[in-house]
Amino acid sequence: MEQIKDKSKTIAYARTSTRKQDLGLDVQLKAFEQYQPNQIIKEQISGRKEEREGLNQVLKMLKRGDCLLIYKLDRLSRSTKQLVNLMAELNDNGIQLLSISDGLDTSTTNGRFLFTIMSGLAQMEAEMISKRTKDALAMTDKKLGRPKIDTKIQKRVSELYMNPSLSTKDIADRCNISIRTVYRIAKSRNLSRR
Repeated sequence: MEQIKDKSKTIAYARTSTRKQDLGLDVQLKAFEQYQPNQIIKEQISGRKEEREGLNQVLKMLKRGDCLLIYKLDRLSRSTKQLVNLMAELNDNGIQLLSISDGLDTSTTNGRFLFTIMSGLAQMEAEMISKRTKDALAMTDKKLGRPKIDTKIQKRVSELYMNPSLSTKDIADRCNISIRTVYRIAKSRNLSRR
């Protein structure tokens, strides 16, 4: 794909789902280098969330003739509806979308057509991953989320928590749980040390 030409400005948007995915962010930023964007906005939030501060910031900055540069369509959204709505908004405002990995450039008719197909595939992929996860969980005893704390441990933590001479670390050590769990139990039982 050629470098972007004749555009007022290019704003790149990079996103990963969690703060643990710094490598994914680095890959996106490296790919942006050859396009020399005027600005790069990064955020770490789920692509399924409709309200994203970084993306909203990018959309406010873009003007007619500008280009929104992304690494891949799924960086914008995991929902076909949201992608199509976003595309309509960009088109109405005369803003080009350039997706590096997808080879997508919406300044062309073929690019706009390809965008529609790619957004459908992104939605299908997300739904398939979700279904596979649910199917795998249904075939196992494993449950997602934190394991439930035994009621005896909760009671013991509550008793120890009311002793001001014990630190939360002492309580955690005595009950063989984390300090965070001590605070969680105390909060759930409305306990206060004041």
